[in-house]
Amino acid sequence: MKIAVTGASGTQGNAVACLLTSQGHEVRRITRNPKHPNDVHGDFDRPASLEQAFADIDGLFLMTPLSGPSEAAQGIAAVDAARHVPHVVFTSATNADRDTGIPHFDTKAAIERHLAANHPHWTVLGPAAFMSREGPVALPIPRTLKLHLIAPEDIAAMAALAFEQPARFHHRRIDIASDRLTGPEMAAIRSTEFVEFTLAQAETYSSDLAAMFRYFTETGLDLDIPALHAEFPEIAWHTYADWVTGRAEPRPE
Repeated sequence: MKIAVTGASGTQGNAVACLLTSQGHEVRRITRNPKHPNDVHGDFDRPASLEQAFADIDGLFLMTPLSGPSEAAQGIAAVDAARHVPHVVFTSATNADRDTGIPHFDTKAAIERHLAANHPHWTVLGPAAFMSREGPVALPIPRTLKLHLIAPEDIAAMAALAFEQPARFHHRRIDIASDRLTGPEMAAIRSTEFVEFTLAQAETYSSDLAAMFRYFTETGLDLDIPALHAEFPEIAWHTYADWVTGRAEPRPE
């Protein structure tokens, strides 16, 4: 299959592009500044460039840039540019369709609605928070709150499965997570410390992120990890401990 991947220079998009390539698909890496083989120019601020980048492909992995209020307009334009693509897999965020009030979740929800209303074959994946290996675990959450976490490799595996089994993923929105841990549990695995700070402190850094952690703390995410993993046993679903210590399956380069 010919599959275009936006955001291929980032953690999530690169994982998807690498896995699809390793599985024998022809991957078109969409980027504003092409530098490498298989890079194709595509600019979210120039929809005409996306139409050219999306020409003659079988599938599109769509990840929109985090660009504030303009993200919804960019994503909607990208969906319109992909109107002839047989299958669009859009990566959103866990529970973004729940009117969370989190700004960057709500922009993704607007893109989801436009995709569902205007594209004949779509899939939405809602990843939880990305796993991280670096530095201390510093989060504005209570020490006892368990966060849903996802390994980039598992996002990639779900996207690849969606492209390879389109009927199974037709018109489905699936929230995904690999593991669920407290801050201190994450810190122990990483042999570091857990630094808890307040939502008020987070607000001074980013009101958007503060709103997200407030939602996590006061409402909580609705995601049944055992049911998800049972439905998709093909996915490795890396535990945080395995991923951090390198026991996760290596990502193809």
